[in-house]
Amino acid sequence: MADANVLIAALMRDSTTRRLLVLGGHEIHVPDFVFEEIEGHWDELSSRSGLTPDTLREVLGIMRAHFAEHHGDEYAHHLDAAIRLLANRDVKDAPYVALALALRTDGLWTQDRGLVSMEGVPVVRTVDLVGAAPRLSESFFPHGAVRGPPPNLYGGAARSTRE
Repeated sequence: MADANVLIAALMRDSTTRRLLVLGGHEIHVPDFVFEEIEGHWDELSSRSGLTPDTLREVLGIMRAHFAEHHGDEYAHHLDAAIRLLANRDVKDAPYVALALALRTDGLWTQDRGLVSMEGVPVVRTVDLVGAAPRLSESFFPHGAVRGPPPNLYGGAARSTRE
């Protein structure tokens, strides 16, 4: 489960976020409107990324193949609960939280600082995913560039990625 800011980060440049999306082996779910929302900002994204709109469309098309898209009626019955969980946060995030609730996902992948402290739905940042995927960490950051053990997201004793 990922929100729009994760997709935009991956779209903007060849990055750890993009590699996690495409190569990470994670099952990534999104509301189906997210791609239309992103496409509505082509000019801004093109300007910020330095990529042509055609290149952005090509990258988005490749990335899109790695997502499971969900229509609003699949999570609409969780929107009220999502709004309550968001409390005073941005209500535009409600569809993402509602989908996470409907799918009972392991977490909502976001870089949105306003969601990190939300209760009721686990929130995961990119750095958390990198730390939880030692195989990917080694291939993304060869020659010991990753320092220290990964964050312990699942309880139990923490393991080093260097074992």
